[in-house]
Amino acid sequence: MKNMDQQPAAAMWQAEQQAEKFDYEKALDCFIKQQAKDYIYKAGVYWSVFDFAKGIDALIDLGDPDYIFRAGRSWKTFDDAKALDALIRLKSPRFIYYAGIEWQSFDYDAGTRALLNFRDIEFVFYAGAHWKQFNRDKGGRIIIAAGHPEYIYKAGDQWETFDYVNGWLALETSMKKGARWRGKAFENRKWRKALQKIWQTACAS
Repeated sequence: MKNMDQQPAAAMWQAEQQAEKFDYEKALDCFIKQQAKDYIYKAGVYWSVFDFAKGIDALIDLGDPDYIFRAGRSWKTFDDAKALDALIRLKSPRFIYYAGIEWQSFDYDAGTRALLNFRDIEFVFYAGAHWKQFNRDKGGRIIIAAGHPEYIYKAGDQWETFDYVNGWLALETSMKKGARWRGKAFENRKWRKALQKIWQTACAS
């Protein structure tokens, strides 16, 4: 393809599919120069020749956590440690959580520290519910301290372990907002079992 560096990313993408010979290295450099993150990502998925190290560096430099996450999910060669560090620097709890679900390799200790540090209770809850590894003791304390009744209830329902004593106290403290979730707790098997234990302990003391 002549004058490749003057062609738009879409034209280079089409040329790769049609040309007998193609300069993959130069095309990737052009994608990077044009900040064409979608084509950088797709090239890493579909091209037979691709510089994965250069590709992930480019996506990190562009600072889009969505494409960093997608690359980790789809590329056959991927520096997950570098990419996770980038997601943490970009302060993206959503895509850190998604990475913990979908990347083949993931540092759960680093991911957990990041989510706990961000204190985004939505993704603290989701990580506690779905990650293979997560510090649910610290995560639970953050959710309870935030006093959000919905996530307190959901953590008690979906997490393997939860501080039901302090969780229930938080639901009781939130008189109006917590009313609905206290009602749901009485109907929920795990919460009902935990509440029975709390009341039995209180009666015995």
